[in-house]
Amino acid sequence: MKIGFFGGTFNPPHLGHLLAATYALKTFDLDQVWFAPVFHHPFGKHSIPFEHRLAMCKLLIAELSPPFLVTDIEKEIAHEGKTYFTLKELQKRFPENTFSLVIGSDLQEQIKKWSHYNELQEEFTIHFVPRGEKDNPTSIPNISSTNVRADAYDTEIIKNVVTPEIHAYMEKNKFYDK
Repeated sequence: MKIGFFGGTFNPPHLGHLLAATYALKTFDLDQVWFAPVFHHPFGKHSIPFEHRLAMCKLLIAELSPPFLVTDIEKEIAHEGKTYFTLKELQKRFPENTFSLVIGSDLQEQIKKWSHYNELQEEFTIHFVPRGEKDNPTSIPNISSTNVRADAYDTEIIKNVVTPEIHAYMEKNKFYDK
């Protein structure tokens, strides 16, 4: 199977993530897309606990699995969110599958600064999903988790960018209250 690895903080996961995964699945001829919340962010970003981000990712894709799955691989391995090592571990655990990286086009420059970027691009296909590109009619909307957290107090805005299940989970746990 051809599997797209879609890693991220997912703090919180939102409809933009789902659109990106759907775009990748259909455009890059993937069989599945695996959502993988980062356990330790390599750039030290603060986020809510891993278990909650993992749970919300599962809520995001609950009715769509397969072809979308959620993995906790980053909790299991000790590479502190280094994508290259995560993909190598997945390749080792599932040698019958071919793994590639799914990432937003907004990170095309930042990815060049990632640990082991050269090895990553040599050993794995990197699929860039167009995000927020005004001149690209296939670009997905530029929804960001940072903006979702900033707007968490505005229920009407949040209801448009997260699923009802994630919204209820956020409300119940009061993660992003000001």
